Amino acid sequence: MAISFRIYLFILLSAITIMNAQPDSRFRPFDWVLYRGAGSITSITEGYSYAYVGTATGGIHRFSLFGNDFSEPVTVAQGLKNNAVTAVHFDHQTGIIWTATPDHIQYSYTREGDWRSIPLLETGLSRFDRIQRIGSSKNYIWLQGKSIYVKLDHSSGIVAGIFPFPDEIKIQWSSGPYGDDRSLEEILMNYSIMSGWMLTGDHLIDPLGRTVDIITGLAGRHGDVWIGCSDGTLLQGKSVSEIFYPISTGSFGVDVGGMTLTDEFLWLGGLDYVSGKGVSWLNLYSGESYTFEFDAVVNMSPTPIYSIWHSDQTIWAGGHKLALVYDKGDNYWRTLGVERGVPDGKVWDIVGDSSHVWMASSNGIRRLNQDSWREEPLGFEYLFQGIPVYDLDQTDGTVWIGSRSGLFIFNQVQPQLRNASELGRKEFAGTMYGVKAVKEFEGSIYACCDLGIVKFDLSEMVWELLFPAAYYHSKIVHAMAVNRKHIFLGTEEGLVRINKKTGFIREYFFPFIGQVNKLELKKNIIWMGTTNGLLKFKWTRES
Repeated sequence: MAISFRIYLFILLSAITIMNAQPDSRFRPFDWVLYRGAGSITSITEGYSYAYVGTATGGIHRFSLFGNDFSEPVTVAQGLKNNAVTAVHFDHQTGIIWTATPDHIQYSYTREGDWRSIPLLETGLSRFDRIQRIGSSKNYIWLQGKSIYVKLDHSSGIVAGIFPFPDEIKIQWSSGPYGDDRSLEEILMNYSIMSGWMLTGDHLIDPLGRTVDIITGLAGRHGDVWIGCSDGTLLQGKSVSEIFYPISTGSFGVDVGGMTLTDEFLWLGGLDYVSGKGVSWLNLYSGESYTFEFDAVVNMSPTPIYSIWHSDQTIWAGGHKLALVYDKGDNYWRTLGVERGVPDGKVWDIVGDSSHVWMASSNGIRRLNQDSWREEPLGFEYLFQGIPVYDLDQTDGTVWIGSRSGLFIFNQVQPQLRNASELGRKEFAGTMYGVKAVKEFEGSIYACCDLGIVKFDLSEMVWELLFPAAYYHSKIVHAMAVNRKHIFLGTEEGLVRINKKTGFIREYFFPFIGQVNKLELKKNIIWMGTTNGLLKFKWTRES
């Protein structure tokens, strides 16, 4: 009876654990996709059609064995407990993929979502232990800790025993620590590495001369050899040619501060410029990405990136007391500082036209000439000295300025600065302070302020309060996007979507989103630059 009760209790606890590990049932596994820098590569395993690459900060990256490119990564957005993966293994007997994070063992039958979770403590390992690699035999899954091995049932995950050494011989292992597999050292000595990489002892030297540690490696089932590096580079080698080719697992950091969308490219930069490394672009159609690294590019000073704006000829990235400018035609970067007229603070937003570039910052507003890249003052800058200016938008020669002290407009044709609330007729009481976001859409200006979301019809010259701040629980708004039917708000807890006609509201406050710093809307996809990385959401799935 006692044994039956224990079995029942174990099944009940497992069911609760499994239920908590499910992604939201409203969405398919990759309706939400989180892109983060990989950090170091910790584990590699081969499946039927993918090589699964476990990373220190970016979840599981999936490299197509036939297409030779990366598909969407598996992260906390698909149900992982943590983006830090210590081991990953594909069981060819069952088709189940297993992964280890610092506190959990997880497995998925679909290899995409629907992740079942087993707390590490329930396997007999201590909370200080770490799964170094995972293997599988005909009937069992093996976990290698620091000093013991745990045997699990390969379908249910039930613990079948704890051993100092495995009691089975035929075990297929995923990759483990590089130093534990000396056969890889011989392979590296005999293979060549392309693209300017070199091997020196137990380390690699990248094309810029930086030392890169070898973390893990795997001799695959079909003649492929995989080496995972500390900088997130994956080396793919062929036994026939004995040549390694370096593959980047992604050029993004662990957060996104600045972002802008062109027809084909998404440009972005991170607040953590150490992990972000520089300014990146992502091709939305091919999935290719590239980073202009601070370490590699001359005249590109390291800085957090708070904003990015693009023109036909240039890319502007706003940092701390400086701006980085990229000339597309000449393919070079330049750093502009306070001496050129860049605001003495965090450059939170940039807009411009063919003649001027405007910068909003934590310490006022400035205007620079587009050709000379020097300040052209207008005389009212002192009015915003020491005042945070959060957002800018430009329409038909008019610049809309969202600041802590209110919403203002500047007409460049007839130079004059005015309080926007003085325009036309205002159909609500109260003053617009703390204007965090301003967007023009189809002849109307939308602004998010302390009162809520207000709209100004440019033809009717009428102000109206669309939704009071209490409507979205007075969340702090950092970004806004607008289309014909909806208003999207990026807040400190996630994403809010409001139907403009019905007022129906949907809140997406999942932990994997974090604070939304930037929003870019492209048809059925909304891109979010967040404190947790770059997030893609197919929002029409739930319309």
